Amino acid sequence: MSKMTILGMNEDRDDVLDALMRMGAVEIREEGDEETNRRPSGAAYVDNADVRSRLKRMIDDLVLRFPETQALSKRKIRISESDFVFTTEEEKELCSMVDRFEALLSDREAHLSSIRTLEQQRDQLALWTDVPVDLSIRKTKTTSLIYGIFRDTTSLSAFENDLERDFPLTALYLLDDPKKIPCRVAIVVMDEELPRVRARLAASDYQDIPNLPFTGTAKETLVTMEERIREEENAITLVDQEIAEINEYVVRLMTYHDALAVRQERSEARDKFHQSIYTFHLYVWVPTKEAEAIGQALISQFDVAYYHEKAAKGEEAPVKLQNNRFVRLFEIVLEMYGSPSSNETDPVPSMAPFYFILFGMMLSDVGYGAMLVAGTAWLLFKKKIEGESRKLVALLYVSGISSIVWGAVFGGFFGDLLTTVTQGRVNFPALWFNPMDSPIQLLLFSMLFGVIHLFVGMAVNIRNAYLSGDLMSGLADTVPWYLIIPGLILLLGSGSISTDPNTVATLNEVAKWMVIAGAAFALVFAGHGIRNPIKRLFKGLSSLYGVTSWLGDILSYSRILALVLATSVIAMVVNMLGMLFGTSVLGYIAFTLIAILGHTLNLALSTLSAFVHTSRLQYVEMFGKFFVGGGSFFKPLRRNTEYVAITEGRDGQKMPPHQT
Repeated sequence: MSKMTILGMNEDRDDVLDALMRMGAVEIREEGDEETNRRPSGAAYVDNADVRSRLKRMIDDLVLRFPETQALSKRKIRISESDFVFTTEEEKELCSMVDRFEALLSDREAHLSSIRTLEQQRDQLALWTDVPVDLSIRKTKTTSLIYGIFRDTTSLSAFENDLERDFPLTALYLLDDPKKIPCRVAIVVMDEELPRVRARLAASDYQDIPNLPFTGTAKETLVTMEERIREEENAITLVDQEIAEINEYVVRLMTYHDALAVRQERSEARDKFHQSIYTFHLYVWVPTKEAEAIGQALISQFDVAYYHEKAAKGEEAPVKLQNNRFVRLFEIVLEMYGSPSSNETDPVPSMAPFYFILFGMMLSDVGYGAMLVAGTAWLLFKKKIEGESRKLVALLYVSGISSIVWGAVFGGFFGDLLTTVTQGRVNFPALWFNPMDSPIQLLLFSMLFGVIHLFVGMAVNIRNAYLSGDLMSGLADTVPWYLIIPGLILLLGSGSISTDPNTVATLNEVAKWMVIAGAAFALVFAGHGIRNPIKRLFKGLSSLYGVTSWLGDILSYSRILALVLATSVIAMVVNMLGMLFGTSVLGYIAFTLIAILGHTLNLALSTLSAFVHTSRLQYVEMFGKFFVGGGSFFKPLRRNTEYVAITEGRDGQKMPPHQT
């Protein structure tokens, strides 16, 4: 990275800012505590954020309502520069459209609520449809009429006894067979007895007829309710039609949302310009290789001057990764972890081949790898997904290819699918060995591969020490282990290398001196820079104690064996369950259904496990040997849009006349 200073006239400030945002190649450099002192505020900021928030909710609602809008939202819409410009009148029109949309949603909810209430009342009144009585009459000169339902025969009998004993002037008319529950009743009660009768009813399992605006009989009231429900439904239809009309403007609404977002970013960036009465100057970070081209591009358009220089040694600058196409696929793994320091080595080139290999080993099935490749290829090349999701899917795509290769190496094709289906007549061949038959061999190979992985991490540590000007510290931290770990492995495994006693003795002797040399190197140089000999000795002894952590790091790679076996065993169980129905035609149909469901589920679980554990081996084991971190990724000033992609000229997506 280089630091660039841009100097120009105040009248060109906004145009220079727009040009820089179009280039998307510089990051504004803060001086001191400027970043913490300049927080977005003010009425303009609040209004912008409010309108964007309302637009976002509106667009999300339209996406859910209309399939064509949902399809439109899955990738950025291409528009031209002229489409990204809004007049004051159009902005007012679009804001009014947002207001109208929110009002329509409120009206729609009110109509739906009214329909729900009417439907509940209709259901309550439906029990009284066949009663040819004007239910609206509830009162005479001296009596009151009560209509209701007893929901329990015991309560009904008890109430009849109470009336006979305590209320002889109150009449109870059964509108149904008393053995039928619920039982509808009509009660004629004298007004002076009404409070006591009501108290008895309250103590019974009884429910009054709903208090509805009756127009006569229940049947007549139900007709009125149905008419009101239809009116509410028609009102909703009209609301939906108006919402559909608004949806025709969805492209313009999306564009306006992004224009407001860019406008806010532009306003925040403008506040970071330094101004005098007539001139402005701006400090930015820029990739060194692009600095001169960017400066010349600005000079060709504006009356500006610029100056750039590389970041000073040891100065923390934004980090921009520059890798080839293959390695770039694995940058997302680092991005999920955090940015390295700008003064250390980019870890992705060292990590990428190991991630590719480790993921493939953990999944290691030709069938699962092919499914993963097919699914991710469909998302990448057919659906053309964008953004962060595309990075992750691209990573899984190449990891699926690795899984196919390792599946062929270990002889896995949906577990033992061919063997199970053919009753043992056909086996999928392994190019090397089958982990189910030789788990110890895979365990030893996994740990050996882990040692190589860790040694590469230590090599990166040496390079970081060299870049920081302290190569000796890097060597002191790593060289002992380059001698001790291979020496210990050779001591433990010399017998498996050769059966000749003389050869084994020679290997043991070499291994012993490697361990001794590594320990001596640590004792002498681990305390590099410490003058006190006692402290240097203790520093060396403490570094040698790190052999215990090395043992834990190496054992961590046994998870490769665990995941390989887990994937294979679950696949074999799925195949075995599928064959429980025999080898008939129906049996094979059942096997196909069980295999599709079981293997798809196993693929999802195994892919997730492989992704998580492969990432863990990078983050904890490899990165633990060298990663410094604490940096920040390069965030260039650009027009960050959510819905649209702006193209130069007028080659954007054509829009209907009412949207342009």
